[in-house]
Amino acid sequence: MGDKPCPVIPAPKSLDLRPGDRPWPGAFDVQCRTPHADSAADLFRRPLSPRQGTMPLVLDSASIPSASGSCQITLTEHEIRCTAHAPDGFRYAFQALRQLATEPDMPLGTIADHPSLAIRGFHLNFESYRRMDLAAALQLIETAAKFKLNTILVEYGPRFPFASCQDIVDAESLTPGQIASLTAAAEAHGIELIPLQQSLAHLEYLLRHDRFAHLRERPPKVNLLCPTHPESLPLIKSLMSEVLALHPRSKYFHIGGDEARKIGECPRCAPLVQREGVGQLYGRYIGELARWILAKGRRPIVWDDTLCAHPDALAHLPREAVIQYWDYIAVANPTPVLIPRMAHASGGPRVAHDWHWSIPGRRRALSDLQRDVMASYSRPARLKSALGRAYLNEFGRYLGPGFPRRLRALPYLEYYQDNGFDVITSPTGMGNGDMTGGEPNFRRFEANIATHAARCIENRRALGIITTAWYNMPPELLVQPLIWTAMKSW
Repeated sequence: MGDKPCPVIPAPKSLDLRPGDRPWPGAFDVQCRTPHADSAADLFRRPLSPRQGTMPLVLDSASIPSASGSCQITLTEHEIRCTAHAPDGFRYAFQALRQLATEPDMPLGTIADHPSLAIRGFHLNFESYRRMDLAAALQLIETAAKFKLNTILVEYGPRFPFASCQDIVDAESLTPGQIASLTAAAEAHGIELIPLQQSLAHLEYLLRHDRFAHLRERPPKVNLLCPTHPESLPLIKSLMSEVLALHPRSKYFHIGGDEARKIGECPRCAPLVQREGVGQLYGRYIGELARWILAKGRRPIVWDDTLCAHPDALAHLPREAVIQYWDYIAVANPTPVLIPRMAHASGGPRVAHDWHWSIPGRRRALSDLQRDVMASYSRPARLKSALGRAYLNEFGRYLGPGFPRRLRALPYLEYYQDNGFDVITSPTGMGNGDMTGGEPNFRRFEANIATHAARCIENRRALGIITTAWYNMPPELLVQPLIWTAMKSW
């Protein structure tokens, strides 16, 4: 396509169009010839423009590539034909036609397209985004669908209307009716809504209340739940049950589990950790929740960081669980920077690069953005020795042939897969405390998103990516990373 703007975003896999000499019609005369198009046919029946006249539009099945979401659009002077094998393919064809129809004249030719990743998603975070109301959330879902995202990870925190714990509910919480509107909108737009309820860390809205003080892992701190207290699991299951009830059609349920690295410090947990280690404590707790979610007919998703720091916990997790692997540091592949979570849990570096890059002049081989990330987040270390034998035995073969100077981005992707798990990876579109003059550093976020998408597409086994978003910023700012995610993951 060269330097010319593509008329359809995300750019199709194949686009062969030439100018036509007739205007777009005001509407389509829809002829639905396959049951696969029934749920999408009404989209095509909507008025296209204020212009007069109609044009035949045929929705049919045909011999096209079998990848999920595949579609083909053929535009001739007399009709438009859209072919697909599933409802999502017809939805994507509709979105492409809508974008094409913003031009006065209808082009002629063919578009053949399919997504590269099965899951292409974004994070709708009511807890962080205090300014996100229902109207803004519905607009986000509509925009996601327009640009062919198919998944929204929704995190409510204290803005969920818990009936069993009304004292933890925020004054700005959503009502059950508003959540019903949210789920209905997602379904209408072909979006899979994945609810998330935290289970260990990030429960400040719960643990700050005196009646839950006895469940704090690190009193007086209120950020972490004790995993061994007999009241903890029933409480979390009760909260999750309420969230599940208001998302009756969700296929997945996210049980959180991130940033729980300080478990094992309370008098109840400490002896267990001394005998068996953090991984066993964490694994038993998160594994019990995952099996409980499976018994509810949903597929559990868990953040990866504590699993990565204590990989023996993986033995407790059912293989039906999906691991959501987040890495906000990688902005290129290969990358000079590593997040060695297991080594850090044993006293090693948290984010590190090899000492080689500290030699004057060596960093000129890196991009400006890679140098910025290195300066802001990473510390030099002699990686081969700093990571330790245990880490290298566990993860060394996944670091890539350029180790220790240049490493494979997202090295734990194949590690989790080789251990029998499906994986979703997560870049960030707003996070990591990265602001430039108080404003989001979209330059880094876009590189992070692009790196994740490229690695997952290259890997071929990853389920896809879901871009996260944090901080109480204006919701309109989310459009930029959302569309970037759509373009790079398609």
